[in-house]
Amino acid sequence: MKIILIISLILFGVFACGCLSTTPPPPPGEFQQGVQSNEQTGSYPPGIPNESIPNLTGRWTGLTTGHIQGSGFYSHHNAVFNITGQQRYAFEGNKEYIRPDVKTYYENFSGAFSPDGEMLFADSTKGYSICRITGPDSMYLLTGQDGNASRAFIQFLTRQS
Repeated sequence: MKIILIISLILFGVFACGCLSTTPPPPPGEFQQGVQSNEQTGSYPPGIPNESIPNLTGRWTGLTTGHIQGSGFYSHHNAVFNITGQQRYAFEGNKEYIRPDVKTYYENFSGAFSPDGEMLFADSTKGYSICRITGPDSMYLLTGQDGNASRAFIQFLTRQS
């Protein structure tokens, strides 16, 4: 619940800053021509060609480091994210990870990313990750979960061939 509130406050701040912008809007004719051109080419969002959308499918592995309330700090190289399907800016897959109890857990996830490389993962429990693509085969995820065993961690992932 705290995560949703924080994300909502951040989004509100971003929208409020955009509403206070002093940059004038483009003339109506110029905007309309741009929209028509993008509709004709099939690109979405306007100005982003289809071939520039990165393909994220594959097996991503790497370092996880963080803290769990009541359990303490931890760090391991056992994070595995399998991105199994993608349509434009949306993707799906599953992840596997080892918790401090040394058991392996599996969860499905859904995700989306922006043209500038920001990402959001939502998994099957109550977790969300805010992420960034840092290269063609690298990304990081910042994750937080609330509850009795609240946790916060970062994962640095590299795509395996």
